[in-house]
Amino acid sequence: MGTRFERRSRGTDWLGLFSIGFFIILLGAIWVMTPAALTDEVTSVFKSTSWHLRPLIGNASLPEPTRTFPTIYTAASQFCFIFGFFQTVILILRFALHDLLDKKADAASGMGFWLSAGYFLYLLASQSISWFAFLAGIIIAIGIAIIASSIVRFFRNTPYFR
Repeated sequence: MGTRFERRSRGTDWLGLFSIGFFIILLGAIWVMTPAALTDEVTSVFKSTSWHLRPLIGNASLPEPTRTFPTIYTAASQFCFIFGFFQTVILILRFALHDLLDKKADAASGMGFWLSAGYFLYLLASQSISWFAFLAGIIIAIGIAIIASSIVRFFRNTPYFR
């Protein structure tokens, strides 16, 4: 006979709620502390004149900004770095509180994504990489998040990770 696995809720995920609250507060704080140019740049990003289609290979084209938006890129990289370090604290707390493995894996995934996305946004803000290199960097950040989650899940049978 097969064994039956049950998922039991351990109550309210206070660290998850705290994380959502911190996300919202950080978003507002970054917006308030960034110069007034942020609002103007965000408005101009959504104008149709700020984008053009760049041909790639064959008939494939992707949208590319017609100019750089350093204030947005800098604010976004600061947000990503701060939230990534916050996810590191959440991961440490999840281990200290012997939280569920899935929650630890989610925190590790978030930490990997936000810190690597912040790095690529920093490179974009400093004009070290192009727009399409940044998009490749976000794909790399997603891969890092998947790997970080997989590493935590790999140790499923280790007593400290359960």
